[in-house]
Amino acid sequence: MKKIFRSKQLQILIIGFVIAVLPFIISFKRATMTMLDTVVVYSIIALGFNILLGYAGQISLGHAAFMGIGAYMSAYITMQLHLPFLLSLLISGLVPMLLGLLLGLVALRLEGHYLAIATLGFGVTIQHIFKEWTAFTNGYSAMKPSSPSIFGFIFKSRESYFVLSIVILVLLSIFAYNLLKSKTGRALIAMRDSEHAAQAMGVSLLKYKLIAFAISAFYAGIAGSLHIHLLRYTDPNSWGIGLSLNLLAMVVIGGLASIEGSILGVVFIVVVPEIIKEIPVIGEINSLPTILTGISLILVIRFMPYGLARIMTQIKFRIQDNKVKSTAL
Repeated sequence: MKKIFRSKQLQILIIGFVIAVLPFIISFKRATMTMLDTVVVYSIIALGFNILLGYAGQISLGHAAFMGIGAYMSAYITMQLHLPFLLSLLISGLVPMLLGLLLGLVALRLEGHYLAIATLGFGVTIQHIFKEWTAFTNGYSAMKPSSPSIFGFIFKSRESYFVLSIVILVLLSIFAYNLLKSKTGRALIAMRDSEHAAQAMGVSLLKYKLIAFAISAFYAGIAGSLHIHLLRYTDPNSWGIGLSLNLLAMVVIGGLASIEGSILGVVFIVVVPEIIKEIPVIGEINSLPTILTGISLILVIRFMPYGLARIMTQIKFRIQDNKVKSTAL
C-alpha cells in the first residue's frame, strides 16, 4: 500500500483532485478565481519551458509567440470554423509544436546567448505577424472567443474552467514526469550537462533538441488556447518579450529541472504581487510586479540557485554540513 501512494503519478492525481475541488468548498471572489485560473494556465507553459531550459539546457526568449499562436489558432477554429473546442485545443498545441521543430533546427547550430538572441528575434517576428495579419488575428481589434464547450457542457463559470484547466495540467504533468524518467529524459539531462559527453555516449543532439523544443512549444500552445478562452480576449500586445521574460523568471525562481518548481514559480510571480498590492504605500509603487520579479531573480540566483522547490533540501544540507564541521572541530 505504501508503494502505491509513493507513486508520483498517483500523488499528482490526488493533489490535482484536492486543488480542483477547493473552489467548491471555499467561496472565492471572481477576481481571485480568475487569478487561480491564470496560475494553472501559466503552470502549463512553465512546465513545458522547464523541460526545454531546466532539463535540456536550451534557452528561449520567444516562447510567448508559441503561446500566442495557440491562442489565435484556438479562437479562429472555434469562432470562424465553428469546430469543437477539444479539436481546437489539440490543433493549438500541434501547430506551435511544428514551429518548435523548426526552431529546434536553428538551435542545433546555436547555443548560449546566440540561441537566446535567435529565439528573441523569432518572438518579435511572430508578434509583428500578429499585428499585420488581421484576417487571422483581427489585429488590434482583438479576438473575443466564447466560453469553451465539451460534449454540450459550457465552461462558463470560473470554477468549472478551473477544473478543466487542472485536469489538463495534471495530464501534462504526468506525461512530463514519465518522459523525464525515460531514456529521453536521461538523454536531455546528459545533453544539458555536456553536449560533447552526451555525443560520446551516443546521444543525438539533433533528435533531442528537436524533442525539447517541440514538447515545450506544444505545452505553450495548449496554454495559449486555455488562456484566450479564459479571458475571452487577446490582442498582439499580449504576446511580447515581457511575457517571455516573465516565463523565464517563473522557471528560474521556482526551480530548474523541477516539475513542482515550475508551478511554484508561477504562483510566486502571479500571486505574490497581488498580495503585496494590498500593503499600504508599497502597493502603490508603479510597476511593482516587474520590480519584484527583478529583485527575486537576483536573490534566487545569488542565494538559492536551485529555486524555491529545493529550498528545504538546501536548508537541510546546510544544517547537516554545519553539524559535520562542528563535530570535526
